[in-house]
Amino acid sequence: MGAEFSKINLEYEKRYFTSNEVLYNLIDKLNLNIHYYDIKVIKVTELYKNRPFSIIYDKESTWTPFNENINLIPLEGFKEFQLIVDSDTSAIFFEGKTFKFSKKYNINGFIFKVVKEDISFENFNGLSFIINTNILELRNLRKKISFNVLGEKNTDLPLIQLKTEGSIPIKEKDLLNELVTTVQQKDIQDKNFATKQSAKFIQDQLQIISDSMQLIANQVYKLKTENTELAGGAELVFEKIYKLDDKRNELQLSIRYCDYLLNNMSSGDQEEILMPESYGIKGSQLTEMLSIYSEMKLKDALSNQRLKKSILYQEDAIEREKALKELRLKISDAIRSTKKALNIQLEELNLELKKSIQSTNTLLSEEKTLQDYQRLFETHEQLYKLLLEKQAEYSIRAASTISDYTMLSVPESSEFPVFPKRKLNVLIGFILGFSLPVGILYIIVLFDTKVRDEVDVKDICDKPYIGNIISQDTSALLDPLTRSLAAESYRNFRTNLQFMLGDKDKFTILITSSISGEGKSVTSANLANFYTILNKRVILIGADLRKPVFKKLFPKNNENIGLSNYLSSGKNIDDYIQKTDNENLDLILSGTIPPNPTELLQGKKMKELMDDLNDKYDIVIYDTAPIGIVSDARKMMEKADLVCYAIRQGRTPKSQLERALQNFLPSKEIKVALFMTDVNMSRKGGYQYSYYGKDYISYLEK
Repeated sequence: MGAEFSKINLEYEKRYFTSNEVLYNLIDKLNLNIHYYDIKVIKVTELYKNRPFSIIYDKESTWTPFNENINLIPLEGFKEFQLIVDSDTSAIFFEGKTFKFSKKYNINGFIFKVVKEDISFENFNGLSFIINTNILELRNLRKKISFNVLGEKNTDLPLIQLKTEGSIPIKEKDLLNELVTTVQQKDIQDKNFATKQSAKFIQDQLQIISDSMQLIANQVYKLKTENTELAGGAELVFEKIYKLDDKRNELQLSIRYCDYLLNNMSSGDQEEILMPESYGIKGSQLTEMLSIYSEMKLKDALSNQRLKKSILYQEDAIEREKALKELRLKISDAIRSTKKALNIQLEELNLELKKSIQSTNTLLSEEKTLQDYQRLFETHEQLYKLLLEKQAEYSIRAASTISDYTMLSVPESSEFPVFPKRKLNVLIGFILGFSLPVGILYIIVLFDTKVRDEVDVKDICDKPYIGNIISQDTSALLDPLTRSLAAESYRNFRTNLQFMLGDKDKFTILITSSISGEGKSVTSANLANFYTILNKRVILIGADLRKPVFKKLFPKNNENIGLSNYLSSGKNIDDYIQKTDNENLDLILSGTIPPNPTELLQGKKMKELMDDLNDKYDIVIYDTAPIGIVSDARKMMEKADLVCYAIRQGRTPKSQLERALQNFLPSKEIKVALFMTDVNMSRKGGYQYSYYGKDYISYLEK
């Protein structure tokens, strides 16, 4: 689109095209504030001309359901329909009502009717519409219309490129076409306003001169009809009188011009101001002030007409209006002073003319009087012709006014969709699909502080690793004769312990861990149970006096009698040893939780008890408190043949394990072996009987 006759200011043109007046007219012409939708299974598609109905509502309605989604449900036969509003506040007005097409309704002040189009309802899954407020639609239009300058900006014929984006190309084309048409009409209207005001002033002056000429013609006719013979002479006297009369006419025209200016200044009309030089007023400050006033009015008119209601120009408009008001006051004062001076001159001229006429009454003849009227008539006639020419000029200008804006090419849709960008989306999806899992795995590994497998254990310490205990039900002991994977892991664990202990027939095992909840107690109980099938006399001691858990595994035994009771006040250990359902397995529970467990476990009586139990039983297994938290079991480790250190997969912190093994073990001479509990077969590093083969694992699972 070419913007002619001026060098372009893109920001100004953008504000002019998106001004409230232009966009409101555009919204009303195309009904852009009403949006129609086809509700499909996956997405909602906007409709434009290809729709089965249109809604027409009265913009003077006292209430309108603005910005609310309204579903239209046609009934059987497509002669009636229902309206369902998503908003609860508005839904009550339409609930349970049935409407007919092409019939006008008034719902709570909302006057509307729905008209069927020449498209069948059967082609659509679900239909809805939204009526936006003009303000909201205006903001949306301002966001979507973009402006660019093609070529050089500072040329006499700049090119502006307008763009919009939308899902319906024909709608965007109609929008751009109507936008340019609206701007052209407004531009012509603005230009014709000043022309009409000037033409009105000329018409008023023509009427005044026409009346004066009619009076003069009547006087000439009267002289010619009443006097058949006219006398001649006194040419010199009349020449002076003519000059005075001409000067009087000029003064009268100047006074009328002053009245015109005063009327213009008081009313603040937007019409074009005619300069004083044309009416005999020269070399005064009035001319200078009127020039300034005309320039300011022109600038102000341009701003107000093209940027009407523009928020960014309101402050400048207020300042200009204030300056114009002050200038009008100054001009009005100057006009009054000028008019007063002209009236004084006119009075003096009239006196002089009166004296000249009175002194030459005897010399004036009827012939001279006639010539005077004729000359006065000719003067008015010349002025009348001049104004007629000006009137014709303004009429031609008004009839031939064209807009400065010309559309050089019709709107065209882009060859490829601007959204979505499928190739870019596929590329982004491919990159994210590859990098996101890798990044997540990297972050998981980077921030993973738990022990996951045997490799993690060997990285922390060089102690022997003797096996894994498969995840199991911790509410009851395992049957040593079962063929489950958990039972097999205990048998494998038991075998590895024998390699660590050598050929000893009798031995003591102490089981501990870094923190609580790592499965040491369950492992101790099951390990003791699995040793009994080797015809060994086994005793299990609950040496964790702070948080005993054997009661859950041995619910039939008395939890109030145990190790703490013996160490504090007992005399015969046999009174505290309890039998279990397994005849080869005896049990010493933790007993009552004491206030000083460390002192009891590290005392002389505990040392004597350990020696006594070693003599009575083949295998003694102690379940102790976590060494990474408390020091209860440190003295007991010196009497044990092997310390088994429990690590729970995915729970034991690496730092806690490292600190416990390096700082909390009382002596490097103590034999320590590590094992992992709650191992998940599906995890990497989990317990695998790979050397048995898949068939054997399946057999065990059965």
